[in-house]
Amino acid sequence: MRIRPILSTAALAFLLAACETKNPNGMPDQPPGQSSVQALPATAPKPDSAAARTENAVMPADTSVAGAWLLLEGALRGHDAEVLNQLIDPEFGLWILEQTGAIPLVTRVAKVGAFRRATQNLPLFSLDKQLMTCPQLRVMHHLPEADCGLQTKQNAGFAQSGCFAGPATAFRRLDLWPSATVKGGTAAQGKAAQGRTVRTVLQTRTGFRFHFAKSAGAGGRWRLIFIDLREPCMA
Repeated sequence: MRIRPILSTAALAFLLAACETKNPNGMPDQPPGQSSVQALPATAPKPDSAAARTENAVMPADTSVAGAWLLLEGALRGHDAEVLNQLIDPEFGLWILEQTGAIPLVTRVAKVGAFRRATQNLPLFSLDKQLMTCPQLRVMHHLPEADCGLQTKQNAGFAQSGCFAGPATAFRRLDLWPSATVKGGTAAQGKAAQGRTVRTVLQTRTGFRFHFAKSAGAGGRWRLIFIDLREPCMA
């Protein structure tokens, strides 16, 4: 009986290597175009050490504040305290700014599920009924200021309507601490958190502003630092 030639050692090693090649999830590689998930580039930044304590390690770092805003919007609409807690900076925490008469009220929130808005005694997740639905954030170099002569039921006094993202410069300059009532923390802690803010998301229907900072390190994630629930044209 004639015996067929045996594969060479090199060819056999090549076939074994091809069969054992797997992607990072432990599944065999798929041909190009058939994968439903795009792999991250090899140079994608990794979360910093502070972020690693509170985040899912497989989540890529945000490249813009829009990613953090989408997570925040989804958490508020879905009443998902777990996701919202992941957006909070582990060092500076989450601060909520409200207006009670002529005195600003600043509260450091320890548990988002337990927080109640001072003026209406409503939970934080009640914001879902006031959020605007916007396809995407409109990035601006300077966020618009309210003009109370333009105020309507659908607009808090802004010439333009929508969801805007821009620098948090105006908020960082806001000197509210001499007259503010502070709960859950100190004015010094709140001022330090305020100084960390980098980007602001504005919704013109209410005038509410959401202020974000970025965690330290090259792979730092965007974090929610302040929520400003003051209406620009309060009577």
